[in-house]
Amino acid sequence: MAIEHDFFGIIDETSDGGLFWSDTVELGDQAVSLELSADRESNVSEKSLDSAAAMIHALEGFDARARDTLVAELSERASVASSYVDRHVDELGESLLDLLVHNSGDIAIDVLRSLQLMRVGFFPERSDEEEVFAVFDYSISPDDTDYLLVVSFDIRGDVVAVDMQG
Repeated sequence: MAIEHDFFGIIDETSDGGLFWSDTVELGDQAVSLELSADRESNVSEKSLDSAAAMIHALEGFDARARDTLVAELSERASVASSYVDRHVDELGESLLDLLVHNSGDIAIDVLRSLQLMRVGFFPERSDEEEVFAVFDYSISPDDTDYLLVVSFDIRGDVVAVDMQG
């Protein structure tokens, strides 16, 4: 059975009793994939769907908050953001400069400011304050690297984790 929501419209049921919805939105000059998924429809509340819709409406602000968190991580040499930058400096070498949208002369800052927001995933079953409710997947170049920087938010909109996947 599918459910209906004012913002999402009909959210389809998956074959195993979960929910799935997807769309693509423009953020600046980027196409960003949006996905909402839940393993069990019965665990999804109207409040959590409303929270996901509110985050989509404020996507630009959440993107800025995620990027600010990544930049703040650069002060720790062993941080995930620092590791992501180091990996791409090593792997891409001089060609990394061609991918930079910003060029301030600080390569780490320029890499983080030039990241592309590829996908935002919402998990409306996870409505406890310390659980990952939304994930923002970033890549410096989806065609050149498999590594993503992932910034996770809780239902209140606070950053709860930064990870690298690859």
